[in-house]
Amino acid sequence: MHRKQRVNWRIWTILAAIGVALVLLFWRPFSGPAPTSDLFDPSELQPDFVAEGLFTKLFNPAGELQHRIESRRMAHFSVIGLTELSEPKYITTLIDSDGQVQVWQLVADSGRYHNDERLELLDNVRITNVQGNAFINAIETDYLMIHLVTQDITTDHPVLAHGPQFEVRGQGLRANLEAQQLELINHVQTTYYPQRDPQ
Repeated sequence: MHRKQRVNWRIWTILAAIGVALVLLFWRPFSGPAPTSDLFDPSELQPDFVAEGLFTKLFNPAGELQHRIESRRMAHFSVIGLTELSEPKYITTLIDSDGQVQVWQLVADSGRYHNDERLELLDNVRITNVQGNAFINAIETDYLMIHLVTQDITTDHPVLAHGPQFEVRGQGLRANLEAQQLELINHVQTTYYPQRDPQ
């Protein structure tokens, strides 16, 4: 009798172990959720609208033009808060500490405008002082990030800056158009040109 009970106990133990293994095999409490076809695929993202030749203007409280963004083509994606730009042009009008009006124009091959007031410019980026009356007349690079509210500009790409009588090459840049402050992160080379006598 004892032997028969021992055999039954072993059988029940084996059956219980197999049952637990089967439950764990199908339940899988430690694995992540199964992939679904509803997951977001950025490559399938479609713009809410596409427009040709649009521009936006922002005025200050005094009614003066503060900045303007133009683009040959705009594609807006509201789900990610982004507008893609083709051949963007950003124009900002600033008044320096001496009361002088400074107009800066920034152009590039492409760009991205973010809803948090950031503008990225990509490929053949050029910043120009329209009046030509600033310490820096033009800056060239392949990438820039502009914070439109603060007018802070940053890049970690190679930079070429032109002045009336000099040319500066560097790697990386921090600048503020309103304060007319410019800092090259890694200076590479400066070339000075002799002043020409007026004819």
